[in-house]
Amino acid sequence: MKKILLVSGDSFSDKNFHTIIHPELDTSWPKWPEILADKLNMECVNIAKSGAGNDYIYEAVVDTLQNIDKKRIGLVIAAWSQCQRRSWQESKQLVWKNSRVDVKGDIFYWTKRTMRYWYSFQVLCERYNLPYKQFQMISLFQGWLNGLFQNDHEIHKNKLNPDPSFIERHIYPGNKKKDEEILTNMVLNYENHINYKNFIGWPLYFPFGGFHVEYKVLRDKNHQPLEGMIISKHDAHPTAKGQKAIAEFVYDRLG
Repeated sequence: MKKILLVSGDSFSDKNFHTIIHPELDTSWPKWPEILADKLNMECVNIAKSGAGNDYIYEAVVDTLQNIDKKRIGLVIAAWSQCQRRSWQESKQLVWKNSRVDVKGDIFYWTKRTMRYWYSFQVLCERYNLPYKQFQMISLFQGWLNGLFQNDHEIHKNKLNPDPSFIERHIYPGNKKKDEEILTNMVLNYENHINYKNFIGWPLYFPFGGFHVEYKVLRDKNHQPLEGMIISKHDAHPTAKGQKAIAEFVYDRLG
Protein backbone atom coordinates (compact mmCIF):
# COMPACT_ATOMS: atom_id res chain seq x y z
CA MET A 1 0.00 0.00 0.00
CA LYS A 2 1.34 3.40 -0.97
CA LYS A 3 2.20 6.06 1.57
CA ILE A 4 0.04 9.20 1.60
CA LEU A 5 1.05 12.70 0.57
CA LEU A 6 -1.27 15.04 2.49
CA VAL A 7 -1.42 18.61 1.15
CA SER A 8 -3.39 21.61 2.42
CA GLY A 9 -3.49 25.01 0.77
CA ASP A 10 -5.60 27.49 -1.20
CA SER A 11 -6.59 27.85 -4.87
CA PHE A 12 -3.00 27.44 -6.09
CA SER A 13 -3.18 23.87 -4.78
CA ASP A 14 -6.90 23.03 -5.11
CA LYS A 15 -7.37 20.00 -7.38
CA ASN A 16 -10.89 21.27 -8.23
CA PHE A 17 -9.85 24.83 -9.07
CA HIS A 18 -11.76 26.52 -11.88
CA THR A 19 -11.29 30.05 -13.15
CA ILE A 20 -14.22 32.44 -12.79
CA ILE A 21 -12.55 34.89 -15.18
CA HIS A 22 -12.39 32.37 -18.02
CA PRO A 23 -15.33 29.99 -17.40
CA GLU A 24 -14.86 28.42 -20.82
CA LEU A 25 -11.36 27.24 -19.88
CA ASP A 26 -10.94 23.63 -18.81
CA THR A 27 -8.66 23.77 -15.76
CA SER A 28 -8.82 20.08 -14.94
CA TRP A 29 -5.09 19.73 -15.58
CA PRO A 30 -3.09 17.97 -12.83
CA LYS A 31 -2.27 20.22 -9.89
CA TRP A 32 1.11 20.24 -8.20
CA PRO A 33 0.11 18.00 -5.22
CA GLU A 34 -1.02 15.22 -7.57
CA ILE A 35 2.06 15.65 -9.77
CA LEU A 36 4.33 15.57 -6.73
CA ALA A 37 2.59 12.46 -5.37
CA ASP A 38 3.25 10.67 -8.67
CA LYS A 39 6.92 11.63 -8.51
CA LEU A 40 7.10 10.29 -4.95
CA ASN A 41 5.05 7.18 -5.76
CA MET A 42 2.51 8.19 -3.10
CA GLU A 43 -1.26 8.43 -2.89
CA CYS A 44 -2.35 12.07 -2.89
CA VAL A 45 -4.82 13.37 -0.32
CA ASN A 46 -5.34 16.96 -1.43
CA ILE A 47 -7.50 18.97 0.98
CA ALA A 48 -6.66 22.42 -0.44
CA LYS A 49 -9.62 24.75 -1.05
CA SER A 50 -9.92 27.85 -3.19
CA GLY A 51 -10.15 31.03 -1.11
CA ALA A 52 -8.89 29.32 2.03
CA GLY A 53 -7.28 31.27 4.81
CA ASN A 54 -4.53 29.87 6.97
CA ASP A 55 -7.13 28.90 9.58
CA TYR A 56 -8.54 26.34 7.16
CA ILE A 57 -5.14 25.23 5.89
CA TYR A 58 -4.04 24.29 9.41
CA GLU A 59 -7.32 23.07 10.87
CA ALA A 60 -8.06 20.85 7.88
CA VAL A 61 -4.73 19.11 8.46
CA VAL A 62 -5.67 18.57 12.12
CA ASP A 63 -9.06 17.11 11.20
CA THR A 64 -7.59 14.86 8.51
CA LEU A 65 -4.84 13.50 10.75
CA GLN A 66 -7.41 12.64 13.41
CA ASN A 67 -9.21 10.41 10.95
CA ILE A 68 -6.37 8.68 9.14
CA ASP A 69 -3.87 5.97 9.97
CA LYS A 70 -0.79 8.05 10.69
CA LYS A 71 1.45 5.12 9.80
CA ARG A 72 0.33 5.62 6.20
CA ILE A 73 1.51 9.23 6.06
CA GLY A 74 4.63 9.65 3.93
CA LEU A 75 4.69 13.46 3.85
CA VAL A 76 2.52 16.40 4.99
CA ILE A 77 2.75 19.77 3.24
CA ALA A 78 1.15 23.09 4.19
CA ALA A 79 1.17 25.69 1.40
CA TRP A 80 0.22 28.86 3.29
CA SER A 81 -1.86 31.75 1.95
CA GLN A 82 -2.14 35.49 2.66
CA CYS A 83 -2.40 36.42 6.31
CA GLN A 84 -5.42 38.75 6.06
CA ARG A 85 -7.74 35.98 4.86
CA ARG A 86 -10.11 34.32 7.30
CA SER A 87 -11.80 30.92 7.22
CA TRP A 88 -14.44 29.64 9.63
CA GLN A 89 -17.18 27.02 9.88
CA GLU A 90 -20.93 27.45 10.14
CA SER A 91 -24.04 25.37 10.89
CA LYS A 92 -24.44 21.85 12.22
CA GLN A 93 -22.80 20.65 9.02
CA LEU A 94 -19.69 22.75 9.84
CA VAL A 95 -19.51 24.19 6.32
CA TRP A 96 -16.31 26.13 5.64
CA LYS A 97 -16.64 29.79 4.65
CA ASN A 98 -13.94 32.22 3.57
CA SER A 99 -13.34 35.96 3.55
CA ARG A 100 -10.50 37.68 1.69
CA VAL A 101 -10.14 40.19 4.53
CA ASP A 102 -10.68 39.46 8.22
CA VAL A 103 -12.90 42.14 9.77
CA LYS A 104 -11.11 41.74 13.10
CA GLY A 105 -7.53 42.69 13.94
CA ASP A 106 -4.89 44.26 11.72
CA ILE A 107 -1.83 43.28 9.68
CA PHE A 108 0.30 42.76 12.78
CA TYR A 109 -2.19 40.36 14.39
CA TRP A 110 -2.87 38.58 11.10
CA THR A 111 0.84 38.00 10.59
CA LYS A 112 1.35 36.79 14.17
CA ARG A 113 -1.62 34.45 13.80
CA THR A 114 -0.07 32.88 10.70
CA MET A 115 3.24 32.48 12.50
CA ARG A 116 1.39 30.56 15.21
CA TYR A 117 -0.04 28.27 12.50
CA TRP A 118 3.48 27.64 11.18
CA TYR A 119 4.60 26.64 14.65
CA SER A 120 1.49 24.60 15.47
CA PHE A 121 1.75 22.70 12.19
CA GLN A 122 5.39 21.95 12.92
CA VAL A 123 4.65 20.78 16.48
CA LEU A 124 1.74 18.62 15.29
CA CYS A 125 3.82 16.82 12.67
CA GLU A 126 6.80 16.36 14.98
CA ARG A 127 4.52 15.06 17.75
CA TYR A 128 3.52 12.14 15.51
CA ASN A 129 6.92 11.86 13.83
CA LEU A 130 5.46 12.72 10.43
CA PRO A 131 7.73 13.95 7.62
CA TYR A 132 6.62 17.48 6.71
CA LYS A 133 7.36 20.61 4.75
CA GLN A 134 5.74 24.02 4.78
CA PHE A 135 6.07 27.20 2.73
CA GLN A 136 4.31 30.41 1.79
CA MET A 137 2.71 29.70 -1.56
CA ILE A 138 1.72 33.36 -2.00
CA SER A 139 2.91 36.46 -0.18
CA LEU A 140 2.26 36.67 3.55
CA PHE A 141 1.50 40.36 4.11
CA GLN A 142 2.89 42.22 1.09
CA GLY A 143 -0.41 42.11 -0.80
CA TRP A 144 -2.15 43.97 2.00
CA LEU A 145 0.66 46.51 2.46
CA ASN A 146 0.70 47.26 -1.27
CA GLY A 147 -3.04 47.88 -1.31
CA LEU A 148 -4.89 44.61 -1.82
CA PHE A 149 -6.71 44.42 -5.13
CA GLN A 150 -10.25 43.14 -5.25
CA ASN A 151 -10.30 39.61 -6.60
CA ASP A 152 -9.80 39.10 -10.32
CA HIS A 153 -13.46 38.28 -10.85
CA GLU A 154 -14.71 41.52 -9.26
CA ILE A 155 -12.25 43.68 -11.23
CA HIS A 156 -13.15 41.96 -14.49
CA LYS A 157 -16.87 42.24 -13.74
CA ASN A 158 -16.57 45.97 -13.06
CA LYS A 159 -14.70 46.55 -16.31
CA LEU A 160 -17.61 44.97 -18.18
CA ASN A 161 -20.22 46.94 -16.20
CA PRO A 162 -18.49 49.94 -14.58
CA ASP A 163 -19.71 51.03 -11.16
CA PRO A 164 -18.56 54.54 -10.14
CA SER A 165 -18.45 53.48 -6.48
CA PHE A 166 -16.23 50.46 -7.15
CA ILE A 167 -12.86 50.56 -5.37
CA GLU A 168 -10.35 48.42 -7.27
CA ARG A 169 -7.94 48.09 -4.37
CA HIS A 170 -7.85 48.62 -0.63
CA ILE A 171 -5.67 51.47 0.52
CA TYR A 172 -3.25 50.49 3.29
CA PRO A 173 -4.01 52.81 6.23
CA GLY A 174 -0.56 52.83 7.83
CA ASN A 175 3.02 53.69 6.99
CA LYS A 176 3.91 50.97 4.49
CA LYS A 177 7.69 51.29 4.69
CA LYS A 178 7.83 51.44 8.48
CA ASP A 179 5.28 48.67 9.01
CA GLU A 180 6.91 46.38 6.45
CA GLU A 181 10.15 46.67 8.40
CA ILE A 182 8.35 45.81 11.65
CA LEU A 183 6.61 42.82 10.07
CA THR A 184 9.79 41.57 8.44
CA ASN A 185 11.57 41.69 11.78
CA MET A 186 8.66 39.84 13.40
CA VAL A 187 9.20 36.97 10.98
CA LEU A 188 13.00 37.01 11.21
CA ASN A 189 12.85 37.01 15.01
CA TYR A 190 10.59 33.96 14.93
CA GLU A 191 13.37 31.77 13.55
CA ASN A 192 14.15 30.30 16.98
CA HIS A 193 10.70 28.68 16.92
CA ILE A 194 10.88 27.36 13.36
CA ASN A 195 12.58 24.23 12.09
CA TYR A 196 13.66 26.11 8.98
CA LYS A 197 15.12 22.97 7.41
CA ASN A 198 11.49 21.96 6.83
CA PHE A 199 10.33 25.44 5.81
CA ILE A 200 10.96 25.89 2.09
CA GLY A 201 11.87 29.49 1.33
CA TRP A 202 12.67 30.53 4.89
CA PRO A 203 12.94 33.37 5.86
CA LEU A 204 10.56 34.42 3.04
CA TYR A 205 12.34 37.57 1.86
CA PHE A 206 14.66 37.78 -1.17
CA PRO A 207 17.22 40.09 0.53
CA PHE A 208 17.73 37.39 3.19
CA GLY A 209 17.78 34.48 0.75
CA GLY A 210 14.13 33.53 1.24
CA PHE A 211 11.09 33.55 -1.02
CA HIS A 212 7.40 32.87 -1.55
CA VAL A 213 6.98 29.95 -3.94
CA GLU A 214 4.67 31.82 -6.34
CA TYR A 215 7.22 34.58 -6.93
CA LYS A 216 10.15 32.19 -7.06
CA VAL A 217 8.62 29.79 -9.59
CA LEU A 218 6.03 31.67 -11.64
CA ARG A 219 7.58 35.15 -11.88
CA ASP A 220 10.85 36.80 -12.80
CA LYS A 221 13.04 38.95 -10.55
CA ASN A 222 10.81 41.96 -11.32
CA HIS A 223 7.75 39.97 -10.24
CA GLN A 224 6.46 39.79 -13.81
CA PRO A 225 4.86 36.47 -14.87
CA LEU A 226 7.08 34.07 -16.74
CA GLU A 227 5.75 33.01 -20.12
CA GLY A 228 3.03 30.39 -19.95
CA MET A 229 3.09 30.10 -16.14
CA ILE A 230 -0.17 31.88 -15.25
CA ILE A 231 -3.60 31.70 -16.86
CA SER A 232 -3.82 35.33 -17.99
CA LYS A 233 -3.18 38.92 -16.92
CA HIS A 234 -6.63 38.80 -15.30
CA ASP A 235 -6.09 35.44 -13.57
CA ALA A 236 -2.74 34.83 -11.88
CA HIS A 237 -3.35 31.18 -11.02
CA PRO A 238 -0.88 28.62 -12.38
CA THR A 239 -1.43 27.00 -15.77
CA ALA A 240 -0.68 23.33 -16.35
CA LYS A 241 2.91 24.41 -17.02
CA GLY A 242 2.96 26.44 -13.82
CA GLN A 243 1.59 23.57 -11.75
CA LYS A 244 4.25 21.24 -13.12
CA ALA A 245 6.94 23.81 -12.34
CA ILE A 246 5.75 24.15 -8.73
CA ALA A 247 5.74 20.36 -8.29
CA GLU A 248 9.29 20.05 -9.64
CA PHE A 249 10.47 22.97 -7.53
CA VAL A 250 9.07 21.46 -4.32
CA TYR A 251 10.33 17.98 -5.23
CA ASP A 252 13.87 19.31 -5.64
CA ARG A 253 13.72 20.75 -2.10
CA LEU A 254 12.42 17.76 -0.19
CA GLY A 255 15.95 16.66 0.72
